[in-house]
Formats: sequence, structure tokens, C-alpha cells
Amino acid sequence: MSDALSVCTARQALLVKIETDTELYGIGEAFCYGSPLHVGRSIVEEQLAPMLIGQDPEQIENLWQTMYWRTIANGRRGVVMAAVSGIDIALWDLLGKMLKAPISTLLGRHQDRVPAYASGGFYAPGKSLDGLERELEGYVKKGYSAIKIKIGRNPHMPHNAIRYTADQSFGVSYEEDMRRLETARRILGKGKLAADINAAWTPMQVLAARKDFARVGLDWLEEPVRFEDREGCRMLVREMPGISLMGFETEQGLSNFTHLVEDQMVDIVQPDIGWGGGVSELVKIGAMALANHKPVSLHSFGSAVHFAASLQVAAALPNTECIESEENENMLKSGILKTPFEADEHMNFYVPRSHGLGIELDWDALEQYVIL
Repeated sequence: MSDALSVCTARQALLVKIETDTELYGIGEAFCYGSPLHVGRSIVEEQLAPMLIGQDPEQIENLWQTMYWRTIANGRRGVVMAAVSGIDIALWDLLGKMLKAPISTLLGRHQDRVPAYASGGFYAPGKSLDGLERELEGYVKKGYSAIKIKIGRNPHMPHNAIRYTADQSFGVSYEEDMRRLETARRILGKGKLAADINAAWTPMQVLAARKDFARVGLDWLEEPVRFEDREGCRMLVREMPGISLMGFETEQGLSNFTHLVEDQMVDIVQPDIGWGGGVSELVKIGAMALANHKPVSLHSFGSAVHFAASLQVAAALPNTECIESEENENMLKSGILKTPFEADEHMNFYVPRSHGLGIELDWDALEQYVIL
């Protein structure tokens, strides 16, 4: 399967386990966007772990600041911040187990169920509009009233970023992408429809498509351009008032998300818990967004650990719009839990109420996927 830029042939997750001098431990996930796992592991074990060994695990904010400032020269963004995120999640999981409460309770839970949208509609070899239609019908049958699909994989479009990727297989025309959106709208009916371009287009190409977007009733547009293009993002927010710009999963840290919001570059704030700073930082990002009257929709495309952490934080934020629920086959999400995630008939996910992340990993099942 693929999005506008990348082809995914396998799934990976960098899980972080923090052990104590008791029987308690914490689990987190550093979401590394396809970076070699051994890179993230080295950062966790060789750069960050020595800062934590022997420290009080309850002092999570102190430990977060310690990791941030001691890596300031080579950190701030990228895989280092992902590693900090994974450790932070594990510390919160551990704290919940120590205090015998789920993370959402420690944060001051706002709701017991979190609305979700179905994240799918990827490109794939031989996947036709009929295949997309059957896929989306399955989501609606499950109870989803909001769906996100991928668009933007257009190798013949001038300046499309796919021209610089290693694999340009199964690209489509712009017209085909619009037919994909038409199909999604027809299947979804009056529900919320989102499209994700993964920053493959230019701002002017996005603006050129706004009439087609309006025609199909697009509600949300995710990451149409790079977050570094500040003027481009501002222009899209300004010129497409009927379509909410959602972003950016690839941005990190409170200060950077504050710039996005203050510069009017997004309508819906979309951080990733395993990349953007962990539980500690996403709570701050959520509060900042709330203060600026912006809703939050957490990006979640990782393992069961990542989704559990996202649920716990989303449940504590009063401005949560919804959460991403990936519907692709992902055994690292569906195959490593003793008890699967549960949702109501409208695909609002129940927030796990057990201690910490609220999940119990099946270590025997997980062992078969370990590669390092």
C-alpha cells in the first residue's frame, strides 16, 4: 500500500520498556516514520537511558526537560524527539501502574469515549475504484461516520514530490483522485470526508483543486503542503474557508505547534504522540490549541501501544475533535493485545480503564515480531 509519497511493504514499531527495582514497568512507542529501527534504539539506549537510570520515575516533567536540554544540539526534532516521546509515554504508563489509575484519569479525564474516523483508502497494486468502494463500504458498515482517504499520488503532475521518491508505482492522474473522492462521498453520504495529500502538492495546485473539493463536499484536508511553507499554509486556510486544514503529524514540540496556530496555518491541530513529544508535550499542545479555539485530532498510525497512548490523551482533552483509527491490516496493532480495543456502534472508542495505558500486551505474540 502507499500514500502520495511512500510505499509501505512492512510495518515497524520501536517499543520502549522502562523497568524499575519493583515488578512494575512502563511501555511506550517512539514513532520513527520508517527510520531504521536500530537508529532509534541506539538513541534510546546510548544517549537517553544514561540520563534516566537511577532517577525518580515520578518526576516525568523533570526527566522530559532533562532529555530535551541535554540533546538540544542534535535534538529538538527528528528521531531524537521521537525517542524522547517513546520514553515519556512509558513513564506515564509506569506512573499509572504505580498509582493504580489510567493515564486519562491522572490527566483529568474529559470523556470516556473518543470519536474516531476510519483512516484508509490507500493506493495499492491493482486496486480499482471498485476495490476502494468495497473498502469504504466496510467502514460505513462498521459504524464510522467519518473517513479519510489518500490522494496526491500523481507522478505526471508538475512539481509533484513523488518524482523524487524511490518507488513511483501505481500512481494515478488528478482526475482519478477526484473520482476516488467522489466514490468516498457517495459511500459515506453526509458524514465527514477527509483527504490526505502527505505534502506532495504545491499550494497553487491545492488552490486549483478547491472547486473540485467543494463539489465532492470535502470537509478536512490533511497535510496538503509542507509545514515549513508558512505562507502557503496561511494562504490555504484563508482561501478555503469551507475546508478545514488539518496538520501537522510531522511537526514536533509545543513551540513549533504554537507557531502553526499563531500564524493561522491550521484549522485542526494534529500532533502525533510518539513523534511530537509524548504524553507530556501533547497535553501542552492540546491546552495551547484550546486557548486559541482550535480543535485537536491526534494522528495515530503505529502499534497498539501508540493507539492506547493516543486514546488516553485524547480522552483528557476537551477540544478533541476525533482520533485517527487506522483500518489497514496491522498486526502490531491488532495482534499483540490480550484484549482488543472496543468501540460503540458509532465507532467511538472506549478509553481503557486499566492502569497506565490500560492495555495488556500478549508478550508471546509480540515476541514473534521482534527483529532487534
